[in-house]
Amino acid sequence: MSRAGLAGDGWTVVLTCLLLWPQHGAGFGLGRDMVFTPRQPLTAAAVGLGSGSPRAVPLDAVVSLATHLIGGMAAGRLALLLPLLMVGWGARRLLHSSNLAANLVVPGFAVWNPFVVERLAIGQWALLWAYAASVWLVIVCRRLRARDRSAGTPWVLWCAALVALAAAAVTPTGGLLGAAVFVTLAWEGRSRATLCAVGAALLVQLPWLVPSVLLASGVTSDPAAVTVFASKAEHGGGVLPTLVGLGGIWDRDSTPASRSGPLGLLTAVVVVLGIGLGVTGLAQRLGRRLTLRLVALAGLGLFLAALAALPGGAVVLRWAVATVPGAGLFRDGQKWLIPFVLLAVLCLGPALERMSQLGRSAAVVTVAAGLCLPVILLPDATRTVLPTMMPSAYPRDWYVASRILDDQDSPGAVLALPFASYRNFSWVAARSVIDPVARWLDRPSVVDDQLVVSGRVLAGEDPRAAAVGATLRAARAEPAALAVRLAAQGIGWVWLERDTAGPAHPPLTSLTLVRAGRSVSLYRVPDPITADPVSAARRAVVTGLDLIVALALVGASSVLTGASVRACYTRRQGRTGRVAP
Repeated sequence: MSRAGLAGDGWTVVLTCLLLWPQHGAGFGLGRDMVFTPRQPLTAAAVGLGSGSPRAVPLDAVVSLATHLIGGMAAGRLALLLPLLMVGWGARRLLHSSNLAANLVVPGFAVWNPFVVERLAIGQWALLWAYAASVWLVIVCRRLRARDRSAGTPWVLWCAALVALAAAAVTPTGGLLGAAVFVTLAWEGRSRATLCAVGAALLVQLPWLVPSVLLASGVTSDPAAVTVFASKAEHGGGVLPTLVGLGGIWDRDSTPASRSGPLGLLTAVVVVLGIGLGVTGLAQRLGRRLTLRLVALAGLGLFLAALAALPGGAVVLRWAVATVPGAGLFRDGQKWLIPFVLLAVLCLGPALERMSQLGRSAAVVTVAAGLCLPVILLPDATRTVLPTMMPSAYPRDWYVASRILDDQDSPGAVLALPFASYRNFSWVAARSVIDPVARWLDRPSVVDDQLVVSGRVLAGEDPRAAAVGATLRAARAEPAALAVRLAAQGIGWVWLERDTAGPAHPPLTSLTLVRAGRSVSLYRVPDPITADPVSAARRAVVTGLDLIVALALVGASSVLTGASVRACYTRRQGRTGRVAP
């Protein structure tokens, strides 16, 4: 590896550590949509056997396994650290340049850009795995095309593609993005390579796709969410320039303050110039066909991100979200910007290379630009993610109440109160956090999945949560009937969180108080519980397919590990001058 390459890899580490520096203290990642617990249980909902939409499948199952292996603190740090390192290192390797400026700006801009910062600030770290995986999928496709066709397709590269696709598919959105990138770039018409690409992309979608199909109700979303979650303008230039500048998240609290000033518009100018000056150089590295396909993907991603702001686009999206099951994935438009972010990052390297050839002084200026440009364009990145990244410690009551539940033989799910999606805990640095109870308790839990955004209530997608919400509202007029109605819905326990604001709940006088704590009080439903088991056929199908996918990934990972060990051994033998047996 050249010195310029080492500098680029080192710069990736530096910027990643600066961005995630708030996580250096003890505690668990807990802010906005990010929730980590000491040992996240592997529940039925984590594999898609719950009553709601499998939006966090297989993410919750992966996090559960990780927290049982290395603990919640370490898992929370690695979940954010690894994708940022991998996207920076992967982008630099894809650039494959000896120019110092290019080796600095590409990994630097890959890690430190508005898209990454805004997603970290809102706590949606899992989407960054799809972002990082996309870079490595491009690397795999480039190597597949570079090989002699007569030599056949190497299994190692296909195994690498499968692992990268699985990393992207920890969420349904990431899975679709990874599949789009890989299938588009690897497409070879009616050939074995195309069939393998489609098959690999489909395989990793099964953990969330099959539970979605098996949901009897066919989950649709509230069409009002299209307006709420549409990409937003961050400066006077409008929505499209904001998206071109790699920003535009719907949540104002996750938007860096610097984006509202001239720096937001300047970022868009830099991106446009970078793509214009660098796309030809990128084609020399990736090949013309691969680059054209990447440009097409970027254009499609930009179009989807801006669709709600285009004439008639919001109407189409509202219709799709309200009538097509699963179309709710498209309501948050800005997340589809990933291919465009990738193109912008990769083009900046060749653009600076081209500028550095104008003279010696230009070379010095481009090195300085490569080093400082990301931070200059987004100087408040760390400050923006600080509240979400600050670790939190769960109160002692949470541990005590969960141990009481573990020791009880009485059946039933746990109802979390106050009945709201998000909490405002005094012991959490972030303004709000999604209720952690579903990732804390071994028992199934019922949490309100309605969202309140800027005072606007968006309907949820879980029919069981909606039914329980109706029961709570009816019980305000008839508190004595609460126990009977909860028992009929399979609720055996009520977990009342006291140190957070939330909607009022009916009196719990018909329930049995088991423990009254400062942070959590625990109530038991005394009436006989009506069980709501998952059908054996649905459980068998979902579990069986999950095992098939897991075995395929274990096999692919084993092949990659073996290939890496052999490559290291061969390089070592080459350095010592000995011939490998």
